Formats: sequence, structure tokens, C-alpha cells
Amino acid sequence: MEPDRENPERDATAPHEEPAMLRITLSSIGDGVITTDIKGLVTFLNPVAQSLTGWTQADAAGLPLEKIFIIVNEETRHPVANPATRALREGKVVGLANHTLLITKNGTEKSIGYTAAPIHNANGEVVGVALVFRDVTERRVQEQLLQDTLNYVEAILATLREPFIVLDDHLRIKTANRSFYETFKVPAKETEGKFIYDLGKGQWDLPELRTLLKEVLSDNHPIHNFEVEQTFPAIGHRVMRLNASRLASVNSQPDLILLAIEDITDRHNAEIALRNSEIRFRRLFETAKDGILILESNTGKITEANPFISELLGFPTDELLGKELWQIGLFQDIEASRAAFRQLQEKGKFPTTIYLS
Repeated sequence: MEPDRENPERDATAPHEEPAMLRITLSSIGDGVITTDIKGLVTFLNPVAQSLTGWTQADAAGLPLEKIFIIVNEETRHPVANPATRALREGKVVGLANHTLLITKNGTEKSIGYTAAPIHNANGEVVGVALVFRDVTERRVQEQLLQDTLNYVEAILATLREPFIVLDDHLRIKTANRSFYETFKVPAKETEGKFIYDLGKGQWDLPELRTLLKEVLSDNHPIHNFEVEQTFPAIGHRVMRLNASRLASVNSQPDLILLAIEDITDRHNAEIALRNSEIRFRRLFETAKDGILILESNTGKITEANPFISELLGFPTDELLGKELWQIGLFQDIEASRAAFRQLQEKGKFPTTIYLS
């Protein structure tokens, strides 16, 4: 707006003489707006501000802003410095303080967010302040519900022996249980808020895990028994089994991911040792210079025969399998074979492995 050359004093007018178009604009926006003059006296409240504060334009005009806009800290209940005062004093925009309550004219409370900005005339002089605020009560309720959900989850996780972490919908760690910190020997400050793929030295940054977690988020497809074998700082080479599922939050809040981590290193090593042992046994079994038959302990039927016994008895291995000892000539007849078998069973000394030289 161009300065009024004929009436320069108009350039320093108080906000209560704002043009009608500006007032119409302020009246139509969805946030509450209060303007004051240079002394901090109220000059205008738009309809939203009147609704939120409980003050009408007629009742509020000319009163100090501190009487109309009473704010306290949500937790301490201590008064919060009025942002308009600072905006007037410093001539700059003042942002909101977190967890602020507005005390309305009838004494009710509303969680609000606000911004105060100085109003300048054409000469750049501060002639008042505009306070813009909104009711964030519902948002605060949703935040509290989310926090309550998280607290509930944390209470459960704290009692579990397996490591657990809770991820937000951006795959950042919101919390972890005590077992996680003890297992991986990391403090909470190096964990909470971090992207899961940035933990440690990137041990969790695996293409397949990225795909699986993306599926958990997108279509609630859980992770079942995904194994991660890595060298972790402080604990060395380990094998971890992961299970994850999406935890639905309440009231349209972002969902969380609950990730369970099981250290299966000892089991994994035992399975490898067993497989290696079986391989060694198979090699010895196949190359032994004694004939070896392995029998099923309930029926006495042959379940395994090594090459030496096949050659010794003159039967191909596949023809020996499933036969009883009498059928391959080791007993005179079926009755003698089964009688010997029953006798061994009664004594509990039935040899499941028979060696023939």
C-alpha cells in the first residue's frame, strides 16, 4: 500500500484503523487472529479468535492483550510469557512454545499453537502486533494417545527376555527394551531416533531386510524368521533371527513396527556342527571296510547299508533296504530271526547298528 502523501500521519495509525478489506480477509481465515496497537491494547479479534477465547470484539477492544490471551504451560501450570510482548519489543516474529494452554474467558482450557508478528507501517515502524493461533487440542489428544500406546508397549517389552525395538512409520527407532541394550551393548542415546539401517556399522542395512520392512509397512505382511548373520560392534559375529509385525495405532495415528530379535548363534553353530558330523559319519559309513547295517529299532528292518555289506552279501543297496535279517540269509528262517529280535527288545539291548566283517 502506497503511503498517504497528503496525510503522512495516517502511516503511523494504530491497527484499529486497518482497511476494511484486511479485516474481511482476517475474518475469513481458519486461525484465530488478534491484533493490538503499539501499547499492546486489543484492536481486533476475528470470529475464530472470539470463539477460541470466549471474548467478543466489543468486550475485548481496548483491553490489554494479557487479559484476553491468558496462556500457561500445560505441565507446570506456570504463566507463559505473552509472545506479542516480545514481538513488539524486538520487532520480529515469535514462534509458539510447546504444550501451551489458553485459558478462555469462562475458564476452560485449550491446547494452542501460536505465532506473533509485529505490524509495520509504511515507514517500517512497529505500530502493533498480530497474534495468530489455533486450537490443537485434538492433535494433543492424539499425541497423548500415541504416547500412551508407546508407554504400554514399552511396559510389556521391558518384561521380555528377547531384544525388541519399536520402529515408527519412517523406520526410525522410537524405543527399545532393556534386553536390546544389554544384548548389543549400546546406550539408548545412540539408538532412539536413529534410522534402523544406520545402527552400529550398518549391519541391518540389507537389501532383503529393506524389502521385508517395506512390505510390513505397506500391506501388513509380517516378517517370519528372517536370519541376519553379521559381525556386530562389541559382541562380535552373531546370527540373529528377526520377526516383525505392524502394530496399529489408535485414532488414525501412524502405525508402528514391533521387531523381535532372537540370538540363535549357539543353535546355528550346533546345527552346523551336527551337519558336519553327519557328513563325516556318511563318509566313514560309505568308505568303511566293515559291513554295516542300520536297523529300525521297532521292526528290525534295514534302513541303511553301506557299500561293503552290499558287496559282501551280493545284494544291491536298494534291495537290502526294508528287508529283515532272515531275508538276506543272516538267520535260518523268519521265526528264528524274529525270535532273536524280540529277545533283544525285551532286554533293551537291541543293536540298531550291526557290523559284519
